[in-house]
Amino acid sequence: MLDIFLVQMGVYPNDKSINFEKVLKLTSSICKTDEIPGLIILPEMFATGYLPLHPENAAEDFSDEHAGDTSKFLYELANKTHCAVMGAGIKKSGEKLFNHSSLYLPNQSYEFSNYDKRKSFFLEQKKFTEGHAANLFEIQNWKISSTICFDLRFPELFRDATKAGANLITVQASWPTSRIEHWKILLQARAIENQVYIAAVNVGENAQKTSCDAGGNSMIINPKGEILSSANHTNDCVISARIDLKSQEIYRQEFPVLKGILEN
Repeated sequence: MLDIFLVQMGVYPNDKSINFEKVLKLTSSICKTDEIPGLIILPEMFATGYLPLHPENAAEDFSDEHAGDTSKFLYELANKTHCAVMGAGIKKSGEKLFNHSSLYLPNQSYEFSNYDKRKSFFLEQKKFTEGHAANLFEIQNWKISSTICFDLRFPELFRDATKAGANLITVQASWPTSRIEHWKILLQARAIENQVYIAAVNVGENAQKTSCDAGGNSMIINPKGEILSSANHTNDCVISARIDLKSQEIYRQEFPVLKGILEN
């Protein structure tokens, strides 16, 4: 079993302190006390908004809790909630910028896992470097892989993660309202074709109108493509679901569309 919490929120551009405060308010009731692990997932560039006017000025190091404001926040949130916390921001490595996903575990001061967005959206292509590989990390028996926003349009990335052994694939996004129907359809398609759970969190509507009119509708989907939990709006909220590996294993055995794919 795994408890997933998706934090859908309107993001204030270039104001980390307000966005951190908003996350704390939305997650104030989350505190794991049982043996079932929890995973909190925040949207793409939740701390700065997509895209900051000068992304190079918002870039950080995410390697440990002392590396930057965002990494410190993720570490502290993991300790507070007793959950793994997946945040997202802008990483600087040398002269290169990456659209970055960062995972922190309770009581571990270093970045436990990370992922750099492999398919840059048009607005990013001049300043951001693309990542080159799928990631895979484990929480107890769960094997989890990360993706970010525009990655969703490329089914080969999700198949890479499935071949690597992923049971759950996460999507952190700032997906616009104008293409929100694509978001819904593609998320279900990725779950169905790979027989994996999908946990997809999107930025919601901000009280201050910005150039990024994100469309909310965060969703948790099972390997059959069924929606287990959905925001169905753009409001600030936390949606959650408890997922289990056994039902996925049974479904893959009963309907073995991945036979020959996962075995190669």
